Amino acid sequence: MTHTETEETTTPEEVRQTDSELGRHLLTARGFHWIYGTSGDPYALALRAESDDPVALARRIRESETPLWRSAAGAFVTGRHTVAAEVLADPRLSLRHADQPGSQRHVFSDAWSNPLLCHITPLDRAFLHAPDSDHARWRRAAAPVLDDAAADGRRAGAERLHAERADGLGASFDLMADYSRPVAVEAAAALLGVPDAEQDRFARTCADLSVALDAVLCPQPLAVTRRLTEAVEDIRGLVGALVAARRAEPGDDLLSTVLAADPSDSGARDALAVGVLAAAVGVEVTAGLINNTVEALLAHPVQWALLGESPDLVSSAVEEALRHAPPVRLESRIAAEDLTLAGQDVPAGSQVVVHVGAANRDPEVFLAPDQFDITRPLAQGQLALSGPHTSLFGAFARLQAESAVHALRERHPRLAPAEGARRRMRSPVLGGVLRWTLTTSATTSA
Repeated sequence: MTHTETEETTTPEEVRQTDSELGRHLLTARGFHWIYGTSGDPYALALRAESDDPVALARRIRESETPLWRSAAGAFVTGRHTVAAEVLADPRLSLRHADQPGSQRHVFSDAWSNPLLCHITPLDRAFLHAPDSDHARWRRAAAPVLDDAAADGRRAGAERLHAERADGLGASFDLMADYSRPVAVEAAAALLGVPDAEQDRFARTCADLSVALDAVLCPQPLAVTRRLTEAVEDIRGLVGALVAARRAEPGDDLLSTVLAADPSDSGARDALAVGVLAAAVGVEVTAGLINNTVEALLAHPVQWALLGESPDLVSSAVEEALRHAPPVRLESRIAAEDLTLAGQDVPAGSQVVVHVGAANRDPEVFLAPDQFDITRPLAQGQLALSGPHTSLFGAFARLQAESAVHALRERHPRLAPAEGARRRMRSPVLGGVLRWTLTTSATTSA
């Protein structure tokens, strides 16, 4: 039985906890993070995701005396580029404990019995912990729509979408609420073929799913966690109905493409997984990448001006933003067997964490790593979007970010922050933006 098939054996209703039980679990996990952080452990402090400077914490993680070190939070952690690349490519490291019984996959395990705190909110039903073999199969099936060549074929449509949204912005707007997330949601809905009647439902569900990647490692408030788990079931229902419709009448969308690779019931489960991940991962990673790229450009006016002079640098700007401020900062893995990494013995079942943000600023690999430079050569070894599910939507996110930045720079050359970006608390993985107000100042072309 495959992992994906096993996931269907237990329904959320069978394991639903009371608010008291779930709240106690979340508070206990949060308490552990605070206790571990009192020693000054930089990874524990990063998990707390409070007021600490994330760039400074990343630097401390990278500059630890050993390339792979054991955090007070239990995980083996690295911020060194060489070790990080090795970890992300090692097939012996997976997204989930291999021996976790199927009947327990949806249970919020008691934090006291889960000292690693690596699956605080288990999201198997959102396919976030599926094995690499499943992700590899999904990538192959989705490639005609999601790979780099397919993204180039969709560029004209993406540019129209972003141009229309950018033209509708007022003199002052919230980048996330008024631009980044709406265009990411609309692009994902088009990718999946979401009908007009379900567009609002899809957008609401994506908003509730926005904390998914953070919730795995950092306990969210009870109400947020409830909305998240309910949103997982809602998106499964919405996508499941779309998959059934595409089996009866195929189209040219992502779900039909995955089904074409395998029209059996197994293929339908694959299409469900890809569709759910598009909402739970693709949308938020795309919105985050748009925000982070614009934020970096506006923080460096010379680079913003250079982009205006040379619009063809937009791909380099997005790639540099992926390096400088990756939309997914932490990648967590579980050792499937005893192994040795960077001279460190890692027992089976141990958690290994890559701090992508730290590795992407490793001075051993990048010249002037803290400098944001859009003339830096493309793909100079940066590790963002290297995870199994983030890489699935890497070309999609890049395309949308490039189109977004191009539209904003062309139509609003005097774009400027009205205030600093306010980020969500408890967002160690995404560093999610809560609110960021920008002003267009002028709408004439540069």
